[in-house]
Amino acid sequence: MKTRSIKTLLVAVMVMAAMSVPGTANAQLGGLVNKAKKKAEQVVDKKKDDVKKEAKKAKEEAKMQALETQRPPLPWPMSENPQYNGKSVEEFLKGIADVPDEEVKALREQLDARFKHNCQLNKINSGPDYDVKLWESINKENENWWKFYSTLAGITRNAMDGVYSDPDGTLHAENQSFLLNGRGSGPRGVRIERHDGKFKFCSLGHQAIFLDEKEVAAATDAAKRSRKFQILTLAIHKMLDEAGEKYDYDDRYMYNYAGMLAKALEEALEGNKPENIEYKSMPKAGAMHAKFKAEALAIAKADDPNVIDVIITSNDWDVKMNGLVPEKRNIYGYYITQDKNGKICKDRMWTQKYQGNGKYGKLKAGGVGVSSDFYVR
Repeated sequence: MKTRSIKTLLVAVMVMAAMSVPGTANAQLGGLVNKAKKKAEQVVDKKKDDVKKEAKKAKEEAKMQALETQRPPLPWPMSENPQYNGKSVEEFLKGIADVPDEEVKALREQLDARFKHNCQLNKINSGPDYDVKLWESINKENENWWKFYSTLAGITRNAMDGVYSDPDGTLHAENQSFLLNGRGSGPRGVRIERHDGKFKFCSLGHQAIFLDEKEVAAATDAAKRSRKFQILTLAIHKMLDEAGEKYDYDDRYMYNYAGMLAKALEEALEGNKPENIEYKSMPKAGAMHAKFKAEALAIAKADDPNVIDVIITSNDWDVKMNGLVPEKRNIYGYYITQDKNGKICKDRMWTQKYQGNGKYGKLKAGGVGVSSDFYVR
């Protein structure tokens, strides 16, 4: 064989031998390259994420700064020491019945705008790097916002607390559902019911009645307060939903019925005229009337100096038992008073307490019935 051919063959063999070196070395080299490549990609991705985060943070900060500069004016009820022309929140709300509607509407718009804006700011001002002072300021304002509406709800309810009128003329109702639908008690039961499709002031026995001047003034005040309450809380649920706030408040039923109550009071006041009084026939005296009239009248006048007469409608005693033993016995009838529109019957009863051995004590006032206060001819 020629020397050149042998040399060529040896080179070829050597190349093949080199190529047949164990593949692990090459594999390890390739692995190192891939790892380095992945690490480099991770570094690039992290830088990209960091850039994105910084950009997002800068965008949110810019948005928050823009929102801060665009904040609606701070309404006085949400300020740190709320004062309105030298009056506290409570003093202002006590006199709100006489505040013009337009002024009340403007106040509500300011309150709602500031509260909604605060909620937007709080959403942006979050995370580990949030502005503590801004957060505290916003929460304090929002807290005053809730206090304002809570005080408003309490004062509005108090304007209708109970179900009767006391000596200073305050018309009472335990709450508006009682005033509209419930049964009350007291020297003069007053509630509002629908008669012939319209709201009217009624007695506890569903008889339409006529309010005197003091009661009308109190009812008018309650109507105005309900209307102002409605104005101040108009669409409050929608506003809170838009702000992302959950509305779960003990007085929420008042927000729902304020408009209905205002309408009922206004309608009842409109119909509270002498010509609209529904007169009934004078109740007939019963068999017990002649025997107990004088005694019952003395008791009635001691209870109410305005009483001019009584009528006892019972024909016999109504004995109340405690098991097999009598506890007391009652007779029923009416106190009769009078005003410029006629005579008024007030449902009452008189009672005697059982003393044993078949004997009863003196006749005493026994309480109010369920159909008091109606005019008679």
